[in-house]
Amino acid sequence: MAAPANRKWKAWINVMPGASPAIHVTGEVETRAGNLVPKLKMTVPQGINPAILMLDLTIVKKGDVGTDDVAYRKVAYRKPARKGQYTEVDIFYEKSIITRVKVTEAN
Repeated sequence: MAAPANRKWKAWINVMPGASPAIHVTGEVETRAGNLVPKLKMTVPQGINPAILMLDLTIVKKGDVGTDDVAYRKVAYRKPARKGQYTEVDIFYEKSIITRVKVTEAN
């Protein structure tokens, strides 16, 4: 199955004073109904380069009733991370890479 249309990917590590350091990944994924929700989870196992975070994109059905519209829906992922721990994030759909995002730092 072809990957869904996707856009506006961003990845950053929040290292601002007072905040718990974490990596944040956000984007938008097109689904064909309001109850079809994009989700990101960490790929298991991770790859051989520890500086690249690998995430799996899935589309999850939430309930039986939803709007019947094709629209971009927001997706987000967050996990604790150290400053400089990741340089890139690879997003996979059904084991194929669909995008690579450079990681920035918010400080």
